[in-house]
Amino acid sequence: MPVQEDSFKPYSEVIIGSIIYGTIGVFLDKVQDMSVGSILFSRLFFGLCMMFIYLLFSRGLGQLKLINNRKYLLLLGFLNVTTGICYFSSIRYSGISVAVLLLYTAPIYVNLLAPSILGELNSSKSLLPLLLAIAGVLLIARPGEVLMSLDKGSDFLKGLIFGLLSGLSFGITIVTVRYLRHDYTGLAQTFWMTGVGLLIMLPSALSTPSPLFLNNFSTLMLFGFTITFAAVIYLKGISGIRAQTGSILALLEPVSGIFFDSTVLKNPLYTSTILGCGFIITAVYIVSRRE
Repeated sequence: MPVQEDSFKPYSEVIIGSIIYGTIGVFLDKVQDMSVGSILFSRLFFGLCMMFIYLLFSRGLGQLKLINNRKYLLLLGFLNVTTGICYFSSIRYSGISVAVLLLYTAPIYVNLLAPSILGELNSSKSLLPLLLAIAGVLLIARPGEVLMSLDKGSDFLKGLIFGLLSGLSFGITIVTVRYLRHDYTGLAQTFWMTGVGLLIMLPSALSTPSPLFLNNFSTLMLFGFTITFAAVIYLKGISGIRAQTGSILALLEPVSGIFFDSTVLKNPLYTSTILGCGFIITAVYIVSRRE
């Protein structure tokens, strides 16, 4: 049965998925001495195993049948890998604040692409939450400090470039998922997206020493299961709402990430960060409330 556009269920799925995505920073902090590529491969591998076992026992393997628009499933896999590598690399080179700021420029790209690709017209109602969301991200990232850090050298500039690419690929992912909603379920999209990404990242896995992988095995397995569960319900939900709305709801991820960062990793919390979170939560409330 297709998801109704006026149901709150898809909104809640995107919200829950985004909140769970916020645990990524905690998992990255726990993984020791592994490259970005090998971490991403491990997450995709355990996630694919989890989805296959679930579909096998629930007799849902039939929904994995390739029907139309197969090339867009390949595109999703490529975008998933691109977003992950660029986001993790941006964190490594320029810090979490810059990475979050640039990853969540995605709503801007979505609002530019969705009208022409999906036929979803912009409305005055979507302008206010978009502005609130952008203001919230800017407050969280403290762009004044970012600009003052430009003299840190080439590594910082690499982080900026990786961050911009992560935001662009994330925005295109949201539009693509929405475009495929009539052909594939959220779970099917996640499965094929993960499988394609797994093949792309295979060389990184082969270059990782076995002892290093075994030392991080339990963390990587929990990481894969947790984030894949978040991806499944996120993609399921975003298939049933407007792309612009989904891109703004996804901004709950940095809010969730900041919560885990301050409570679990014990990193400092700034006043501007709290204000930014408030702006984002307000934007989420506006776009998700039932009319």
